[in-house]
Parts: sequence; C-alpha cells; structure tokens
Amino acid sequence: MAQSGEIMNLLVERIVPGGDGMGHHEGRTVFVPLAAPGDELAVRVVDVKPGYLRGEIKAILKPGPARIEPVCPLYGECGGCNLMHLSYEAQLEARLDLAKDAWRRSGGIENLDFDIVVSRSLGYRNRAQFHRARSGEVGYTRRSSSSVLGVGTCPILAAPLARWLREQADSPDRRALDRILAGKDRFVAFGYLERTFLEGQDRDITVEICGKSLRFDIGGFFQSNLDMVEKLVPAVCSGLSGARAADLYCGVGLFGTFLKDGFDHLNCVEQETRALGHACANVGKAASYAATSIEDWTKSSQARERFDYVVVDPPRAGLSAQVRSWLAASRAPLIGYVSCDPVSLARDAGILVAAGYAIESATVFDFYPQTSHVESYVRFRLD
Repeated sequence: MAQSGEIMNLLVERIVPGGDGMGHHEGRTVFVPLAAPGDELAVRVVDVKPGYLRGEIKAILKPGPARIEPVCPLYGECGGCNLMHLSYEAQLEARLDLAKDAWRRSGGIENLDFDIVVSRSLGYRNRAQFHRARSGEVGYTRRSSSSVLGVGTCPILAAPLARWLREQADSPDRRALDRILAGKDRFVAFGYLERTFLEGQDRDITVEICGKSLRFDIGGFFQSNLDMVEKLVPAVCSGLSGARAADLYCGVGLFGTFLKDGFDHLNCVEQETRALGHACANVGKAASYAATSIEDWTKSSQARERFDYVVVDPPRAGLSAQVRSWLAASRAPLIGYVSCDPVSLARDAGILVAAGYAIESATVFDFYPQTSHVESYVRFRLD
C-alpha cells in the first residue's frame, strides 16, 4: 500500500478533466499535475485517497513526445494555465479526448466525432480577472493557493491587456490603481482594440461581433476570447429561420442579436437582471424578455409556444432536471447547446437522445488554449 511521501516511477497515459496526467501504479490510479502523455516520471505521493493517489513530479526520467518547454517563466507557479507544457497539437488532442470520454461515461454515447475550431495559442485572451497583493502588485492566484503571485507579463493576454499589465509592473506608483479599485483586492480587466477597460473605472464596454455592436457590463460575464466568439456565433445562429426561437440563459443577448434576423419572434430569458437589461438594448424590440430563472420560465405561458429553434447556454452545471424535461417535451425541431463543461453536456445530451433527438453536429471551440477547459457547441435535430 502506497504511503504519502513515497517515490514511485510512473508512465503517464493521458490527460484527465482538470488537466492532470493519469497513470497507474500497482493497480491504483495516480493523478499528477503538469504531466504529459508518455512521460516517464519519478513521482512523490502527496495524497492517498480510497481508490487513487495524487502525486507531484520529482523528476522527468523520459519526456513524452508532446512535452515542450513552457513559454511562461511563471508556469507551474501561477494558477492559470495548466497545459502549457504540451504542444498546441497535443493540447487539442487532449481536449478532444476529454470531450469524447465525457460523452462515453456521462452520456452513454460512443464514438462521437467532434470537429474542432482552433484559436491562436497565445495572445488570445481579452478578459482576465486580476488580484492584488498586499504590496499593491497586480497578479493571479498561485496554483493550489489563494495567495497572489505578482505578474508583469502574461503570454496568453491579448495585446492591449498585455500592454496594460506591463505598465502596471513597470510603475512603482500604485496610487492611481488604488483610487480606481477603492479597496478591491480583485477586479476584471478587458482589452479591446487599443484600450484596456477596468472594473471600477469603467462600467460598460461595447464590442463588435460579426458586424454588430454588443454592450455589456465589464464586471459581468462575457466570453474572454473575442476571435473565437466570431467563430461560435455563426455556428449557433447562421442559416436558421422560422416563426419562433428561444434564447435561454441569454446573458447580454449575444445569440439573440443574430437570431432575431431569422425568426419572426424571439424569447430571451435570463435571471441576471443587469445582463438582461443589456440584452434588451442589444437585441431590441424584435424579442420578448423574461427576467427569471429558466426553471420558472418553463412553467410560463411563453414556454407553451411551439419553437422552431431553442438555444441553451447554461452555466457549468448544465441543465437542471426540470429544464431537461421541458426541452425534451418541447419537440423543437432544432436545439443548440453551448457548453463550458463536457460532463454536464454529455449527461444532458444522453437524455435528449433518449427522448428522440439525433446529434446533427458536435464541435469543440478552443476558447482557452494552454488550459484544460473544453467549450463545445452541439446541435440536436428531432428524429
């Protein structure tokens, strides 16, 4: 029986959800952060759990074929990226494997072929949440810790945001930022075109997506990779038309802004009232709006209408049982599902397939290179 502190040799087999490498030692599963498939490692056991072990790399005895030197000197110490030690091609393969494994385990669906839409591997991120150390330094939280790591450069940030971060690191005077943040120890920054917008200094920001302007609260949710949003929106919205569509978990109306052009009527539903206020402005009078939970909306008179297309973009937990039941019973000819978690997506997909829907397409959109996050869009068609 392995003990904490024991050193063992381990062959890493694959990447698992959360980004750890996984191998086996004497019949027990071992999870190791920052490991690459094919690595032969000396691993120290740091945690013994029923049925599995957690370890840390003590030495790389033989690197796997996909292992590369990370481009960030703080990689491994910073709590942001967790796959920067893999080539971008290997990262894509890992994310596809994570998606397929989730569908097999949580959805009972085998051999689903995903397309993949790639991103720039660096310099892609327009939005980031920063923390401030007691010294006033701006940075990120450390890996497996809540302490702040001061950061002067970050290779995944889009150009205006990266430039702003360098300016903060180069300036010893923190008073201007102190005035903006008013005592906050964390804040959101958004880089767009040549400017960086700061939570506390700026309230709203307007960006252009596929030729249309969208306004949102800088402190609220909006996708962090604008280049990939430009690729996701057509996949979700283009070429669709009919009498009625529903945009559930609509946020600030990203999809509704485009769906309104193809449908006679559109229902936008969002529980967060400030986001829905932006949706009203972004989508306009072509839609009806409901400031309520999706669960409550499914019991409304609006939900009893016949929909030609329903798009859902739920949080990481996916759809609740009530929403899944409504969606399956709606018999909408087409359902679009935007997901940030392959496990909850696969679970919900299995239920829709059992209710008579076929999977028309499945695509991974690589919104977050250098990390193990998997963003997907799946379209279901009623058989």
